[in-house]
Amino acid sequence: MFFPKSNAFIILLAFSVLTVFNVNAQETPATNHKSKPNSFDSYRLDWLVRKDSLYVATMLVNDAISFSKKNNLITTEAQAYNALGTVLNKMSNYKKAETYYSKAFHIFDSLQDNKGKDVALTGLVEAYTGSKNYSKFDSLYPIAKSLSKSLNSETYFINLNNLIKRYYYSNSNDSLLATTTRAVKILQRQDFSSLNSSKGYREENLKPKLVQSFKYFNAIAKIKVDNKDPKNYKDILAINDEDFKAILNSDISSYRRLATLNYYKYLYYTVAQKDLDSATKYLLKSDSYKYEAIIEIENESTRNGELVHKIINAEQKLNLAQETQRKDAKNSKTFLITTIVFSILFIITLGTFYFYFKAKKNIEKMNKALKASNSKFVAIDKDRLEFFSILSHELRTPIYGISGLATLIDQENDKEKKQSYLDSLISSSNYLSILIDNILQANRLKFDKKSLRLKPGKMSKIVQHVMSTVAVAAKNKGLELKVHIDESPEEEQILIDKVAFSQILINLAYNAIRYTKKGHIAINVFEKARTEDTITLKFEIKDTGIGIKEEHRPIVFSAFENKAFLNKNSSGSGLGLHIVKTLLESHNSEIDFTSAPNKGTCFFFEITFDLITVASENKKVLTTVTPSKDMRILVVDDNKINLLITKKNIEKIEGYTCETVSNGKEAISIVKRMDFDLILMDINMPDMDGYEVTKHIRMFNTSIPILALTALNSNEIAHKTEAAGINHIITKPYIFEDFKTVITTYSQTNSIYRKTIDSEAI
Repeated sequence: MFFPKSNAFIILLAFSVLTVFNVNAQETPATNHKSKPNSFDSYRLDWLVRKDSLYVATMLVNDAISFSKKNNLITTEAQAYNALGTVLNKMSNYKKAETYYSKAFHIFDSLQDNKGKDVALTGLVEAYTGSKNYSKFDSLYPIAKSLSKSLNSETYFINLNNLIKRYYYSNSNDSLLATTTRAVKILQRQDFSSLNSSKGYREENLKPKLVQSFKYFNAIAKIKVDNKDPKNYKDILAINDEDFKAILNSDISSYRRLATLNYYKYLYYTVAQKDLDSATKYLLKSDSYKYEAIIEIENESTRNGELVHKIINAEQKLNLAQETQRKDAKNSKTFLITTIVFSILFIITLGTFYFYFKAKKNIEKMNKALKASNSKFVAIDKDRLEFFSILSHELRTPIYGISGLATLIDQENDKEKKQSYLDSLISSSNYLSILIDNILQANRLKFDKKSLRLKPGKMSKIVQHVMSTVAVAAKNKGLELKVHIDESPEEEQILIDKVAFSQILINLAYNAIRYTKKGHIAINVFEKARTEDTITLKFEIKDTGIGIKEEHRPIVFSAFENKAFLNKNSSGSGLGLHIVKTLLESHNSEIDFTSAPNKGTCFFFEITFDLITVASENKKVLTTVTPSKDMRILVVDDNKINLLITKKNIEKIEGYTCETVSNGKEAISIVKRMDFDLILMDINMPDMDGYEVTKHIRMFNTSIPILALTALNSNEIAHKTEAAGINHIITKPYIFEDFKTVITTYSQTNSIYRKTIDSEAI
């Protein structure tokens, strides 16, 4: 309900006073605490925790602690400490939770209350599992297990579930498989009605939840031990999403489990069945649950932040109230009781009037808010599903084209037709590469501007590369490609991030091709202004396509929204123009366009670049140097196709031969036995990644050039490669001539030749 802020404290005070009297009605002070019955309302506390009413739960526990201390109710005090640990565990504040569980355990231990000790130890085990403090977990778990087993308590299975999570989080896959296999058998045989409940009530559906949890982790363990055997996917495929979801809470952990469940189903159809459609379906479902988990994380962070603030205020008020009580204890008891009674009557009266006059209005507000919220979530879900549907189509189209064209090339004997198929294959491959890069780039650029890696370059070469990338796509649609670049001195170059800027032009060019049926595509580069150190260039990308209405201008550059003005069957993911706009912000530039429906569109922007002059003598050295001996290159990559492609590219360079190995240990061994002029190192490899392999090689060979050959974004790995001792990064996919330049440079010892590489590096 919507309470006015001025009444919040009155209602909170009423709740606190009523809670104190509720506890007082159940317990009366006694000299001997051992004679007091167990009166802490654990059922109500657990219900509040399950409903995420953590603030009310905290107030209930604080009142119980205060009351038990005042009246020397030691058992209740221990129960309240244990309950506070449960609330803090729910908030993921495991360090604080450990403190209160420990307090509760020491009190129960002093009272020789084994049942209380069992509950406290179970809480500690759960806190160590959540914080991944495995050293403390391993020392405490045997003690907790032994006690719960001797008491025939259900906590034995709760502790067992935490042991399974501990093996899962630490990737102890063999232990996970053995433990879950045994746990499922034990649990299925166990009659839970014969167990001694650790609380004042039996938890509903505990056994089905644990059975499902044990089976879930057992199914995952089988796959982790051997993910190549299709039989190991049988149990994960048998788990139904809806049945699994029905026994889970709607929290982060549940959505993560559902995401993981669908990911392994995706893995099955990818690795074992090679069924792309089914694999895509489960991958999308996995991503959908990850999306829900992200939303829940954000909500929980906000909720916990507000809750911590409220708890701090509540503790301050509690301390102030205790101080006031100590001072007022000197006054008459009769006066204190009379004051409390009148306060309660006043609060009840005030609350009655408040709810009488405000209930109807609050209900109306709640209904409006719920309707608005429901409409918003329906719209979000619709947009998300539509985007994933478009993305699925966009991914399948080039993948189908690549697969089909590869078959046609294999079957075709006519050289001209085979070359035509090959050109189309390259076009589909280029489009797929751009699409995937756009998806990844959209995620990276969501919060921050891109950090540019500026190096010398010629604008004419960059535009030529862009035109060659999109040429086949334009040819397939019968479109003419036109280019105009204002002339500049041959020795003059600009400082530019070639990868980022190429991505801008490629996205704009593909966008123009996509929405143009006939006519031409033009890229124009004009010199707008020049100083001694800088040059300002204006870029235009024109087409004769469908055009854009003026009313759609506000959404053209918005991610996922910019397809609203097109028909539903149009291609494209809706990410390209958004990424162009974001990348141009990193260049301190803005993009705009002019357009006429059915006549065409012209996108344009301006960028100011720093100038640099490259000596012509160095250029001559760059093109004429040839190797003085046969050059031997070592390529390290765990992917056989990548090894084949890299080997063939190196052997196309005159005077170069190539050796290949598929893992880090072989690389270290062969470098110790044989001499190489250069090493090309993959970054992502099992067992030992490229960083670790390089560090080992640098222990006995500090001079050999080691280049990273990776599909990772070079900005993300630059610092790690430098720290490992890697000399340079080549980002896949690359242009062969640039690749050749880098290889020949780093494999030579000529210092002048090596010095010129910085202007042409990939």
